[in-house]
Amino acid sequence: MHKINWQDLHYILVVSRLGSVSAAARELGVTHSTVLRRINQMEERQGLRLFDRLRTGYVLSQEGKHLLQAAQSIEETVTGLERRMAGAELQLEGTIRVTTTDSVLLSLCGAHIAKFQKTYPAITIELTITASILSLSRRDADVAIRPSRFEPERLTGERVSDFYFAHYAGPDYWAANAHKPMAEQAWLGPNDSMSGSPAGRWMRAELPDAKPILEADSFLALGDAARRNLGVALLPCAQADAMADLVRITEPLEEYTTGIWVLTHHDLLRAPRISAFYHFMIEALKTDERKMKGQV
Repeated sequence: MHKINWQDLHYILVVSRLGSVSAAARELGVTHSTVLRRINQMEERQGLRLFDRLRTGYVLSQEGKHLLQAAQSIEETVTGLERRMAGAELQLEGTIRVTTTDSVLLSLCGAHIAKFQKTYPAITIELTITASILSLSRRDADVAIRPSRFEPERLTGERVSDFYFAHYAGPDYWAANAHKPMAEQAWLGPNDSMSGSPAGRWMRAELPDAKPILEADSFLALGDAARRNLGVALLPCAQADAMADLVRITEPLEEYTTGIWVLTHHDLLRAPRISAFYHFMIEALKTDERKMKGQV
């Protein structure tokens, strides 16, 4: 048996987590063939079959599951060391990796991030715009600013405000369809990836039989479709109230509110640049509370 290379274990971890060689290649920034080669080489060296190759994706074999447990322990040790080293930095310079959603960035965070960068020009902000939950523990990002009903476990964070949603439509569409009950409107809805959002929960609870004429994984896309008079969408007030050619047709729905959280890992707060950004964004976003509640 040969010695195990940590990089090989990292490839195994990513493939097992994503269930796909193609998805793992995209996350690792390498080619599909590179991931396959690393897996095949490790299986040959160790004399093990690590994955069952199914039509639905790559699934860990029994031997692979045992190896995964060890790999996860190593990953936790390595990333913990990286966090502590990052937390020991003393200068307000370097890079901060920030993740948020497109609608939160454009309606709330963009102006505040620009002000922070002008205040600390030696700090580079690296933005990842996604509705997916990136792992702060694995250092996929240093700070997350995102909607959530609950504080994620094992993270340091503050809920800066409630985040309200209301129904919106384009003025021409609403002028022609305001007389119809909500069940008969043309609906613009979130797709399955956003089923846990307030809009997804409202659709399931209030209109379980409705079939949207358009689905998207972005509230910006839904808002754009609504302002083009395609139908009605449940949108964040902070985003939709600022969009031209949109009419708010209901009051904000308090029972379907969520929160806006600023989150990081406790270890990273020891890094002055991350601590400065974390506290700056908390205070800056608190000034947007009325906008987030749909009161302006």
